[in-house]
Amino acid sequence: MKPILVLQHAHYDWPGYFTDCLTNWEIPYTLVNIDAGDVLPDSITDFSGFAVLGSTMCAGDIQTHPHLTATYALLREALQHNIPIIGHCLGGQMLARAAGGIVIPAPSPEIGWHQINPLHTAAAYDWFGGLNPVTLFEWHNETYLPPPRAELLAGSFYCLNQAFAIDGIHLGMQFHVEALPEKINHWLDTSREDIANANDQNIHSEERIRKENWLYTEAAQAVARQLYTRWLKNVEYK
Repeated sequence: MKPILVLQHAHYDWPGYFTDCLTNWEIPYTLVNIDAGDVLPDSITDFSGFAVLGSTMCAGDIQTHPHLTATYALLREALQHNIPIIGHCLGGQMLARAAGGIVIPAPSPEIGWHQINPLHTAAAYDWFGGLNPVTLFEWHNETYLPPPRAELLAGSFYCLNQAFAIDGIHLGMQFHVEALPEKINHWLDTSREDIANANDQNIHSEERIRKENWLYTEAAQAVARQLYTRWLKNVEYK
């Protein structure tokens, strides 16, 4: 059985609900935690899929974070060999860049629980399992222009590009469907400067986020399970 390679860039951005689902579904995975001193493999071909998580680093911070060079090499190899990729936040931005897209500063950074609107397309319906708006957690200062091969799946009021698919097997997301309340509260405890200018529009207050964690988490997990299940359809881990 080939495991899924899960890349954790930083100690504060652990895989959360993503690996909870893999464990519950008895799907093997290998976690590479860069902060813990783990090293990325030389090739992705020994793995059935590649999951890339988020971080406060930027997608272009190659000089300050040398492991990003190896990450981009693995992403391009996975694209070449049709090994499914799933990217969360920074991971989605890196997938976009590896496939020929551009990562740019977000016109309006998003922090908090925001409404995500699936596009009225067959591809969006396929991935989201419906076209109704969903409320998902966001924490990002950059966004991406999708690569030429990408099919846009969803957007939001403050960020037009919230999710995209490539060739029906790779998924890039700007939002954090893997984030559970424990993880979000940790970010709030350690990154208060990011929400110092909360306006309850694109950047929500700490009090509001903590309250809405319990309001939206259950529904967000249902969206996560739908997206993960759809992505796993093309992961040949058996």
